[in-house]
Amino acid sequence: MFNFYFIVNGPGEIAGWLYPLVDWVKKRSFDWIKDINFYTILVPCQFATGEEKRVLEEFNFFKEIIPPDLYWKNFVNKPKGKNIIFHFGGDLFFNGILSKIWKSYSIAYIEKKYFWLFLFNLVYSSKDLKDPKIRYVGELRFENLNKNAFSKKSNRIALFPGSRDYALRFYFPFYLALIKEIYKLYPDLQFTFFLSQFLRRETIDQYLRKLNSLLKELPIEIKILKNWKEQVNDFLFALTLPGTTTLQLGYSGIPMLVLLPLHRPEYLPIEGFGHFLKGRFRNFLVEIYLKNNPYLAIPNKYKRGVVPEIIGRFNYKKVIKYILDILENRELIEKMHMELIGIFPELDVSPSEIIWSDIYEILEKNF
Repeated sequence: MFNFYFIVNGPGEIAGWLYPLVDWVKKRSFDWIKDINFYTILVPCQFATGEEKRVLEEFNFFKEIIPPDLYWKNFVNKPKGKNIIFHFGGDLFFNGILSKIWKSYSIAYIEKKYFWLFLFNLVYSSKDLKDPKIRYVGELRFENLNKNAFSKKSNRIALFPGSRDYALRFYFPFYLALIKEIYKLYPDLQFTFFLSQFLRRETIDQYLRKLNSLLKELPIEIKILKNWKEQVNDFLFALTLPGTTTLQLGYSGIPMLVLLPLHRPEYLPIEGFGHFLKGRFRNFLVEIYLKNNPYLAIPNKYKRGVVPEIIGRFNYKKVIKYILDILENRELIEKMHMELIGIFPELDVSPSEIIWSDIYEILEKNF
């Protein structure tokens, strides 16, 4: 027996990258997998919700999940036997150093080039980085998605209020206000809230109780999003915050409006040292970031302006007008759908299949 450690940080890496990889191998009865103890190491992360350990336990795959508060202890507590470390998230430098301390075979999956890649034995990428030392396998996040979950004839609207508790506090009521007004003009529409599995269950229950009377008056369905391929199908349109969901909707071909209210910028997670700043300093960083990044939706980074975004201090009446203008023009919705389908071609080969095949060869040669 030997040990295999996945290192991850937040919801995006766990649900988008680790889950498809684990799901692929769980569906296949490989004898050699039985000889491996699988672990997950959680890295401290400002984008985490605190529910990562619970979600990983629901995978029913790992022998142990090492919480983020014990991350640094891994540098002095070397496990016995042979190990493989697979970096999905966290600081690439420290995870690479950890692999050297443990004398592990080290693997990384990345989206862009980093200086510290020399610390790893094998590097995969989700994009073609034009580097012979990096093996391009494709986007793992696409494996658990439907290529075409859009329907022009559908009357269903999907809503994604984010993966953190404050999202329910601020965005859930905001979305409800939008639905209430839209429903007056489009009583045939159906609305589905997809709540992140990384939200605390008590928080979900709390806000559903508070908003119960309003929810009963409207054609709203509430779902915990666990399996995109099974749950996100046959939708006309979607409302979402910036983030991984915009990429998933894009690949699924579902037109969307991306919203980011900036009335409470202190709740926006910021990478690096900026995460710890408060007040005017934090507001200044947010303004600088938005000035340098005019588009936040991931599809717009592939093709500028393919999906509409409303970012800033706005009221819901402005958003309603924008949504109604879109809903009144089904040709515009279909055009957005066709552009998204063109931007994100279907995967030719499963990235998970390539990665697990390589892992099998690594085990044969090195273990």
